[in-house]
Amino acid sequence: MAAVEVLTEDDLVNGCVLGPHGYVYRPPPPSKQLTIEMQVSVTECKNWREVLGVVENLGDLFDSRNTSTAVHRVAKSSVELGEAKLALADYRFPRLLQLLKAKCKDLSAWGLSDATWGLAKMQCRDEEIFTRLSQRAQQIIQELDPQGLAIVAWSFATIGRREEELLAQIAAASRGKLDAFGVQNISNLIWANATLGVRADALHADLLRESLSRLEDFTTQELAIVNWAFAKLAYPVGDEWKAAIRGRVMRLKEYAPSELSMIAWALATRGDYDPDLLAYVARRSMELMRSFTGQNLATIIWAIATISYKDDPSIDEFLRMALGAIIARSNEFQPLNIALISWGLAKLSFKAEAAFEALCDAAAQQIDAFVPQNLVQVLWACGTAGYKHESFLRGAARVAKRSVQDFSSQHQSNFLWACARLGFKDDVELLRCMAHAAGRKMHEGSPQHLSNIAWAASQLGPENFQECLTAVVRETSRRIGEFDPPSIMMLSDSLYEANFRAEGELMQTLRQQVFRYGQELYQLFTAGLPQRRGLGDAQEYQRRLRGLGLTTFGYEHTASLFRDLGLCEGQPWEVKEAMAMPGWTTNARRTTVARRYRLRVGSQDLEDPGTIFTSAFASAQEDAQADFVVVWLGQGKADSPAVGRAGRSGDAECRALLATHEMLKKVTQEEGQEVSGQVAFHTSGVPCLSCVGVAAQFKRNYPKVGFCFTFMNRPLSEREEGADPAMGVPNVAMAPKTPRAGLKDAPVDAETRSEVRDSPAGAWDNYRR
Repeated sequence: MAAVEVLTEDDLVNGCVLGPHGYVYRPPPPSKQLTIEMQVSVTECKNWREVLGVVENLGDLFDSRNTSTAVHRVAKSSVELGEAKLALADYRFPRLLQLLKAKCKDLSAWGLSDATWGLAKMQCRDEEIFTRLSQRAQQIIQELDPQGLAIVAWSFATIGRREEELLAQIAAASRGKLDAFGVQNISNLIWANATLGVRADALHADLLRESLSRLEDFTTQELAIVNWAFAKLAYPVGDEWKAAIRGRVMRLKEYAPSELSMIAWALATRGDYDPDLLAYVARRSMELMRSFTGQNLATIIWAIATISYKDDPSIDEFLRMALGAIIARSNEFQPLNIALISWGLAKLSFKAEAAFEALCDAAAQQIDAFVPQNLVQVLWACGTAGYKHESFLRGAARVAKRSVQDFSSQHQSNFLWACARLGFKDDVELLRCMAHAAGRKMHEGSPQHLSNIAWAASQLGPENFQECLTAVVRETSRRIGEFDPPSIMMLSDSLYEANFRAEGELMQTLRQQVFRYGQELYQLFTAGLPQRRGLGDAQEYQRRLRGLGLTTFGYEHTASLFRDLGLCEGQPWEVKEAMAMPGWTTNARRTTVARRYRLRVGSQDLEDPGTIFTSAFASAQEDAQADFVVVWLGQGKADSPAVGRAGRSGDAECRALLATHEMLKKVTQEEGQEVSGQVAFHTSGVPCLSCVGVAAQFKRNYPKVGFCFTFMNRPLSEREEGADPAMGVPNVAMAPKTPRAGLKDAPVDAETRSEVRDSPAGAWDNYRR
């Protein structure tokens, strides 16, 4: 008995009929004349509603070409009118999708481009249709011209659909046709790969070469897209591309806001320090400030802050102008924009209290729309800037308690750090909730995250964090080999400030590491001190001190080291007396030292009742010229790209010690070498190890002088390393112009330029169309 044939949905759409005894009637294909008439019926429609009317009345007579044209026309008209959502919701639109689904297998290269482009423009994400479109594209991949290849890739990227096999075939086919690619095809294709995160290095090498050879042909938008895409893909473009793109960008004058933001984003993402180019972007941005979206503004502020460039007057002028836009339009900003702008202003230490007030007002109004990263980023910025907004904090606490399970270890540590900085500790339920959650994710935390949690506990009430602090110590002991010396010392400082005094094997593991550093430092500052300036042992001393990998030894352990070295045996300052002196500052970015002495050199008595020294920039050359050996311990906050590496001889402690030595050296040339008496120094923070070494050299040089060096414990909350601002990188994405298939590199109306849009929930470091 013959099997009974069943008509499929595609059969029904194509007009097939099941007759008696299993007979299937399949109508003949429409005549050429009929398909032409149907095509005219579609193309003569004035708007998308008329097209759908034709689909409803005559769709049974459509072939694949008529169907793809109808999809394209509906998309083009509805998007231009801003009515794409209305078109998608129209009761006749499913009929058009049904027709396309049935006709997919017959689509030509042209029809495929039309259909994929149209659905992507309307953000129609029908799973089955795109699966069939992908299959059809792979079947006719060699028939697709450069524009067709680029548009299919663009369409799949626009709806965020990553089809590995299709993209691989597009890459292979494109490499064989690059000579025929226009610059718009290049920008569309590389944008698609970057948006989907697809590395095809062979193709990208070819595209880079083609882009370099035709750079003068690119429009500002195409140039911005290609440069953004290479940065997004982390593709090594080389110095030739960087120089070429820099020159071309600075020769062009007319930019859209989204293009400027993409250029700035790429510059920051690659980590290229190019003051002239960034200043140029800032100047162009000021001209267009009125037309900036929140995302354009956020991206450029983020880029400037990421590069940490603020030395050019145009950057400062841009930021001042941006403040006006932020204050006036903050209620229009999305959570992601608020997060990036607040982060950037805080990172740049830009005084912007009015802007923070406006941003926090806007954040409080839409607090439930914040994902953890956005929320923590704004809170971190407030903590860094020292701006406390009660309404935002209460809202942030409510959201955090509700979504704490979605917080990463980094989110938890930065959230707690910011609460501690702002003194937000009345919500005990919040603190215990965060402490409990942090304990569960302790294994994910970096050394800095663990330190932040420990320090925050000391400020927010250790009684709420005892189990959490125990978990910090346990995790540190388990992973002690992963912790570098600075991380171990930071954690040690944090536990000290939290008054965590637990004993046992776990704490012993941490203490043993610190003890080893202390032994090495004591040996270095006694037997290891160089005997004379400029000899080989000075270089060995510098090498050994730098080799420890430490900048400071923390308050608790530096105090112990000073006692062992005899650096606090003289008559000390009264802390209140030192801090009451004119010129004493508590600025977290500057160190202050109070000095006084009563000395006798030969027959001459010398007295200084009190002098204030503050930190200042000093060059590496000044380090080398000092009588005592000064050691550069790594990049510091005073480093300046325009001047160079900041020397440690600019530290307030070093300046005070060297100034005292220079004074004594001059007097001893007249009065002889015998120096006695008392000298005392008091500093506003823990001195760096280079300054400890200078103090040890000073004491050795003047053995009969009663020497006392005391210092305050600057809380971790006032140190730059107190929190971790790196919470991901924003990726700016802008869809390229997409012309009507078949018109090679045809110009497109300005309406087709797409703006940078917000990211999916939970990923503030990604933009998508």
